[in-house]
Amino acid sequence: MNRLKTIIYHEYMMDIRGKGFWIATFLMPVLVLGFGMFIGFLAQDSDALTNTVSPTAPGPHDDLSGMQIVGMLCGMFLTLFVMVYGAQIFNKVKNEKTNRIVEIIVASVPGRDMMLAKVISVGLVGLTQLLLWGLLIGLMIMVLYLFAPISIPIGEIFNLDALKALMWAIIYFIGGYVFYGSMFAAVGALTDKNNENQEYMTILTFILLGSFYIGMFAVDNQDSMLTTWCNYIPLTSPTVAVVGAISGSLSLLQSLISVAVLYVSALTTLSFAGKIYPSALLLKGKKFSPKDIVTFLRSK
Repeated sequence: MNRLKTIIYHEYMMDIRGKGFWIATFLMPVLVLGFGMFIGFLAQDSDALTNTVSPTAPGPHDDLSGMQIVGMLCGMFLTLFVMVYGAQIFNKVKNEKTNRIVEIIVASVPGRDMMLAKVISVGLVGLTQLLLWGLLIGLMIMVLYLFAPISIPIGEIFNLDALKALMWAIIYFIGGYVFYGSMFAAVGALTDKNNENQEYMTILTFILLGSFYIGMFAVDNQDSMLTTWCNYIPLTSPTVAVVGAISGSLSLLQSLISVAVLYVSALTTLSFAGKIYPSALLLKGKKFSPKDIVTFLRSK
């Protein structure tokens, strides 16, 4: 456990000390807030936006509850987070295959611990960046509030339903991130620096996007057969079941079964990635076939 903490700390500190981390951290809130103000300015002064949409015409999501929309946004956030930081896990594992020091570390540290350290460290980097973004955007909003005071309905934001939604969002986010992060790590172990086996990354990206679109479909179709099955499939449950758990269309037992399947699958995928990583280090430069992957998984 101490070795795992040391590796996580080392990986985390290396990432946040990079210039790219701080440039993105300070530049992104400015761009987001500036873009939002620009769109708001255009919307305020444009008559086209009010004339093209009839106020009485029902939209495609007018019958959705607030909690269904929250669940949809949680799935969207997870998808974006995994795409950005999952790619970092992929590149980190792929590039380190040429590092001799990593080969020495793997000889004394189990592959599963190495993969877990990378998934956790990159996740912590992402959460640190999100926290800093939140603080910076909050500071900007406070400055704007001094010039244009607005009323914020605190009582409507922080209530029991909001806490329940936050709980389910965190549970599915952690499970979904570890599951997909482990898959990105495994794909990175199978991909050489010359981008051999890049097709695995493409397949994984399409799976992630497919999960997101199924989640969008599930918002309006909670009773469909596709949604029912996807609530329990770990590839889709982080974006589909989270909508049902937050909105209440899934019972507590159904939600717990979905979470249990997701977490067991995440730990299993992490173990698979840990088995693939040491074997792939020894055979770097080779184009791996599905038969080679099966051999890696059977190895001790």
